[in-house]
Amino acid sequence: MFALIRRNIKIYFSNIPGVIMSCLGALISFFIYIGFLQQNLESSWSHISDATQLLDLWMIAGIVSIAGITTSFQALGQVVNDKESRAADDIRLTDISYSTQNLAYVLSSSFISFIMQIITFIVMSGYFTMVNKISIPSDSYLPMLGFMLLGAIAATLLNEIIIFFIHSSTTFSRLSAVIGAAAGFAVAIYMPYGTLSSGAQTLVKLVPSSYEASALRSLLLNKISNNQMPASMRQSMINYLGIHFKIWGHQLTRLETAYVIFGMIVLLIVIVVGLSYLADRKRKI
Repeated sequence: MFALIRRNIKIYFSNIPGVIMSCLGALISFFIYIGFLQQNLESSWSHISDATQLLDLWMIAGIVSIAGITTSFQALGQVVNDKESRAADDIRLTDISYSTQNLAYVLSSSFISFIMQIITFIVMSGYFTMVNKISIPSDSYLPMLGFMLLGAIAATLLNEIIIFFIHSSTTFSRLSAVIGAAAGFAVAIYMPYGTLSSGAQTLVKLVPSSYEASALRSLLLNKISNNQMPASMRQSMINYLGIHFKIWGHQLTRLETAYVIFGMIVLLIVIVVGLSYLADRKRKI
């Protein structure tokens, strides 16, 4: 299995154009923010002295989460390629079960998603530091890595369920464009969470990566909101920017957000294992 994991990671990073394309969903969100959203959002928060820094940090959290979705989906494209080329059948001749093979794809794609999130964060924070002089809280790096890892695993498992029903590279490439565009709405980047209808907010909260984005926003914006805002304004910002989600009227803490992501991971694992079992059983019949 570990050889298969190494093989999948090596194939992904050896295809430089593919690596760049897998980040396209996040890059599109970045360009939309710079070109269309930034000025409007800054004017809405003009009464806050550090509005530019606040919104830049908010955007970084969202783009990192989007990168986790799009890069894991692109990495799982190897599953489709192996199906088409019948390499998957050749791999199973080595006594690797379908479930083990799927686990190798999930682990390699989760690793790729995690690494690409880190790279995206470095690029985005570097850009905004040079342009707008933002400041990243030094005590946020370690918990951010934890949430990136959880987000990478959750996004990969969700994408694995989608990939399970795709059997051609043509379908995969078309769906990849849809996933890249939908990711921005899924983590409430194109439209701030507070501007969405209650139904749309519910849909956002069904996506594991939205909780990752929420936690990253909390870590990056905590210092600004605590030091420079009265309590009422801080709560308004939390609701508008989607910094802490509410479930049944209860506002989640960062720890509770981590529990929610972990719970979603467990549920997705059950679904993936179930689909793998059914597929394995179908092949034996």
